[in-house]
Amino acid sequence: MPIVEAAIQINAPAALVYAVSQDYRVRYDWDPFPESIEVVSGSMEELTVGTQVRVRSRLGMTMLVEFVQVAPPRRAAIRMIEGPALISKFAGSWLFDATGPDGTLVRFRYALATRPRWLAWAGDRIATAYFSRTARQRLQGLKRYCEALAGTPAQAMPQERA
Repeated sequence: MPIVEAAIQINAPAALVYAVSQDYRVRYDWDPFPESIEVVSGSMEELTVGTQVRVRSRLGMTMLVEFVQVAPPRRAAIRMIEGPALISKFAGSWLFDATGPDGTLVRFRYALATRPRWLAWAGDRIATAYFSRTARQRLQGLKRYCEALAGTPAQAMPQERA
């Protein structure tokens, strides 16, 4: 199963970065991936293991995911319950490691598999390229947003949702 990994250093405290990353009320302000997000089981205000979220990407791909690990401010992990026809398995973890009082190393890690299996040689490559690019874009958005909130030198205004 292919693995996608991306990381970025964010000049903001880990607790802030984690909170922003898991707050669906501000997700559209920084995350270029989702077109829509719906918490279908659990609470939007407090994500817990078992919370289910339906996410539709800007490309029209929809996934229902379930949180399998929630450990603020260090880790959140999900697995796909339902997804697009071409993705058979998907799981992801977002890791937040404090690098000081005002620094956080954020790592996104996704494991995925495509279908049909006989076409995986192409499907896995395409999906890996897509999710690699998307992970980098999401991390850049999270960095801009959190550093603006923290008032660090690399300030940027939060993105408006298009």
